[in-house]
Amino acid sequence: MKVAVIGEKKRADAWEKHLRKLAVVNEVIIATKLFSDPVVDAVILIDDSRNNLHLLHDAIRAGLHSFLISKLPDDQEMLEKVYHTSEEANVAVQFSHWPSITSSSQWIQQQLDRVELIQIKKELRPLQYTVNVPEFDHHWIDEIAFIVKWLGGNVHRIESKPILVNNLPLGIHLSLRFEDSSIASLQFSAFGSVDFHQRIFSNRQLMADCNVMSQVVKLYRVNENKRVVVQEKKFDPSDTAEWALTQFLKSIQMNKKTVFSPYDALLTSRIVDKVRSHMTKW
Repeated sequence: MKVAVIGEKKRADAWEKHLRKLAVVNEVIIATKLFSDPVVDAVILIDDSRNNLHLLHDAIRAGLHSFLISKLPDDQEMLEKVYHTSEEANVAVQFSHWPSITSSSQWIQQQLDRVELIQIKKELRPLQYTVNVPEFDHHWIDEIAFIVKWLGGNVHRIESKPILVNNLPLGIHLSLRFEDSSIASLQFSAFGSVDFHQRIFSNRQLMADCNVMSQVVKLYRVNENKRVVVQEKKFDPSDTAEWALTQFLKSIQMNKKTVFSPYDALLTSRIVDKVRSHMTKW
């Protein structure tokens, strides 16, 4: 398979090294901009600019299977175009939503057949006492995307309340109730006393507690003696990039849905818009 890496050279070089380790890849091309080459099977687009969805759309229209490496975009109009064009062209598209792609998330998903409750708590210790609104939004949108990937987009009820001081966002409390009665909640503070990030998943058989920062997962179950048994497993985050590339290339070969697809991104953007409309009421 021939793969092109498009983006800033230093980052592109790092992704080239990951690609060359994969047996299915026999040639890697590095470029700074999208080019027309019918021999290329897929492109890795490294682009955090505001126009990255336009670049992605151009790649899809050219018939190129595409993996966008960026913060998750939430432009609903462009995501609609990306989704419909990729479906019509039968092109595989993957977004680098790392919370969904990490091996710890994949392992937890294998253990829990169905999740009834997701609780997320995230605190950031500010290095500078200023508010970067786009960066603030990135944190809570990433968590909504994670919830959407697990529970889908059929949200029945949204309750959201931002923590505002002089109209600057310092945090957000969010609750999502889905049509199947499952619930997800998020408590995010950009001004915590320590860096902290925890995700808890549960159903009637199991509970998984993931320390996102250390990538340690504790799995709780009850044995036949009614005693709680705890299984602990640690994951190596350095494997994530290669695993993501492997899954992307497999989706091309097997004509299957990618790990985080345009449809997942589109569902996320729709819920994000609803959350924002709720937040403007306060």
